[in-house]
Amino acid sequence: MKKYSILFLLAFVAACTQTPKKSDVNPQFYGEFLYFADAAVLNTGTEIYGVLIDDNMHALHELCVPLKRDQYDMIPVYVKGVVQDNTAEEGWEQIIKITSIDSLVNPADKSIIKPN
Repeated sequence: MKKYSILFLLAFVAACTQTPKKSDVNPQFYGEFLYFADAAVLNTGTEIYGVLIDDNMHALHELCVPLKRDQYDMIPVYVKGVVQDNTAEEGWEQIIKITSIDSLVNPADKSIIKPN
């Protein structure tokens, strides 16, 4: 009985000391991205978020430009980010701060594009 108690205690301690996965910190979002006239949005199908305009957003836009058929074309993307409440008076209620770009989907042939 004492052996089982020690094993149980060790298993409990090991389970409690595991660190959370990185993916839990910054969730992944899939949606259609558009940057036009100093405004960026991500339409996930269930929610529409504003996108914080920063270096990561500009990097995503540069990756999307060659895939666009016209300036209003939305490109399917997989990004990781943090959802924040929008403190500005204008725009969407919530915005996403992109932390990393996972991949894009070419709308012409549905191929997955991974950035370097």
